[in-house]
Amino acid sequence: MRKANPERPKSVSLTQSCHSSSTTMICHICESDSFEDGGDGFFYCLQCSTQAECIQTSVDGGEDYRKQDTRPPKVRRNPDFVDLSYEDYYKETRDRYVKGLLMMITYQCDALVEKFNVTPLIIGLVGPICLRFVSLSGVFDDDWADKAILESELQSGEVREPEVKRGKASEEPQNLYGKRAVTIWLSQLKKSLPLSSSLALSFLACHKAGTPILPTDIVRWARQGKIPYLSSFLKIREQMGERSAACPVSVSVMFKPSQIVSAQRLEAQAASIADIIGLPLPPVNFYAIASNYLERLSIPKEKVLDLVRLLHNWSMPSDLYLSKNELRLPTRVYVMSIIIVAIRMLYNINGFGVWERSLGLLDASEEDVTKATEELLKNLETKYHEVAAETVEHEKDLLSYLLHGKDEIFAGLEEASVDDTYRTVDNLWNSYPKDEEFERFGIPSKRGRDWEDNDLSLNQLFMNVGQSRDRNNPCSSRSRKSETGSMDRDEPSLEGVSSPDNHNHEEKSKEKAIRRLITDMRDNLFLYIPPRVKVKRLDYLQYVRKNDDGALIYAAHADYYILLRVCAMVAEIDARNMHRSVLSFERRLAWIEKKIDHVLHLTPLSIPSRDTKDTFG
Repeated sequence: MRKANPERPKSVSLTQSCHSSSTTMICHICESDSFEDGGDGFFYCLQCSTQAECIQTSVDGGEDYRKQDTRPPKVRRNPDFVDLSYEDYYKETRDRYVKGLLMMITYQCDALVEKFNVTPLIIGLVGPICLRFVSLSGVFDDDWADKAILESELQSGEVREPEVKRGKASEEPQNLYGKRAVTIWLSQLKKSLPLSSSLALSFLACHKAGTPILPTDIVRWARQGKIPYLSSFLKIREQMGERSAACPVSVSVMFKPSQIVSAQRLEAQAASIADIIGLPLPPVNFYAIASNYLERLSIPKEKVLDLVRLLHNWSMPSDLYLSKNELRLPTRVYVMSIIIVAIRMLYNINGFGVWERSLGLLDASEEDVTKATEELLKNLETKYHEVAAETVEHEKDLLSYLLHGKDEIFAGLEEASVDDTYRTVDNLWNSYPKDEEFERFGIPSKRGRDWEDNDLSLNQLFMNVGQSRDRNNPCSSRSRKSETGSMDRDEPSLEGVSSPDNHNHEEKSKEKAIRRLITDMRDNLFLYIPPRVKVKRLDYLQYVRKNDDGALIYAAHADYYILLRVCAMVAEIDARNMHRSVLSFERRLAWIEKKIDHVLHLTPLSIPSRDTKDTFG
């Protein structure tokens, strides 16, 4: 078997077919019109590596010529004219794919260590994990190739004797229906060992090493090109060559991913791999992840982290372990839910209208609002807008975005292009001034922002929201058993709110702020609740979801929603699912309190005396 030619074959465009000189040559497998000279006298499709039928060129160094052939050639001839067996084809295809996949994982782990200061321990861990995963995938079983061929024949829907057509030694093997065996084996390899498993294995090594790397980090860095994934086939091609005689499939077809999986699916995939290979997994590094989140939220860790750790040690939720279930909330969301509960406890965020009072919409009293809570909410609101405005490097301007697409998303297409498309694009890019800045337009909201023209006063606004809130009964308090009323009957305090006719510019700005928040809550399918007044109990307020004609109503006060939405954005999840996780953790805490209270009030069992034992024998 010859080594791969280090020089990449020249890409050509065939405009002559077997029967006409005016038509374009079309691949009968993938319908592509892009072919390349294989250096062996034949042309091959750039997309699926199928040999062009009826087209042949001279291989003796003379001028190219085309000749008619009544037989459609089905195989690629080896220029050293070495006979290749059926086993040569499937072994070479399998070995090249597995080797390339392991190279992708190696490149990713090296990038994690070099660029993101991840512990080098992951390089030692990922090796045994990958080898065990490959060995248990079944691709090295003795009958793997035959089973793949048989499965492809059964899927055709026709009933024939399942006999593998191996053909002559000089021909590529095919199944009974003429489909190339190489493409069948490659498809089976991608099912057993998907390219996305490289990211999952890299994350699994980080998780096993106890690093605070999250699936969202892996996905984000892969999308930005900071860890090799979309363009990793370029490095693989430098090491392995474009193709080999026994595996006539291009590296881009084998190792260029079509998409990047979501963070949630990546986490479930890592858990599934660990289950397959029997790898016991620890919970996530809760302390490190919580510290990173608090730092991202600009919340002092010395005040919150101790309570966060106490709640974690007390509850020990099983949700901090990786799960194979893609429908379960990710582990990072449960970490953030514990942080939210701890912040609510420390800053007394329980619907007392701290945010509204900070705007001067309601009367403030020292016993109801604290300066620390007011300052926290202001910082969280500012942080929310900062995080929302963050853009990655390749999204800062149009030129950077186009270059990212060229280098990562569409990497390799420039070399394979059969026309002057990319040279034209280069000329257009060069025509832009280097210092010219490009504006990047934002994404419009789901609904129009029409609060500026809204003539409703805050009186009417609060009354309308209060009436809707009364119908839904969205909240309850954990220690409200003895109360005859409910929080939903608390009337909003409207003292100090002037009529719209007497509003000055500052007051109108405050009204716009409250309307802007209410609109934002509606965009995220939340219902605004006015601040609580005449509160009988100052304990922790637990929200509940209300079923209204088959739809779940998510209701919250402004204070809690401001905390919730910024935490959801930092955790990279929507606000409703973040709220679901908080409710789940609060129910767990309530259950633990109930069990502890029950145990403390148990009557100790009386121990029978020795005389009683003697009496009853």
